[in-house]
Amino acid sequence: MNGKQKRAAKPGPTDLNTREAVEQFRKAAEEFTKKATRSRESAMKVLVEAGMYTKSGKLTKNYRS
Repeated sequence: MNGKQKRAAKPGPTDLNTREAVEQFRKAAEEFTKKATRSRESAMKVLVEAGMYTKSGKLTKNYRS
């Protein structure tokens, strides 16, 4: 790359203090919840991916009391 070429700017962090950002987040969270709770299997998959449960269905060490 020579001195005249510019790199594409990376998108900066989203300003979460706007109504639009809050509404976009709310819609995304609602869609995620619908997909994650569609069935017991999909809910368990989300919990395993989040590290709360093992693939065998037991709580991971960090979540046991």
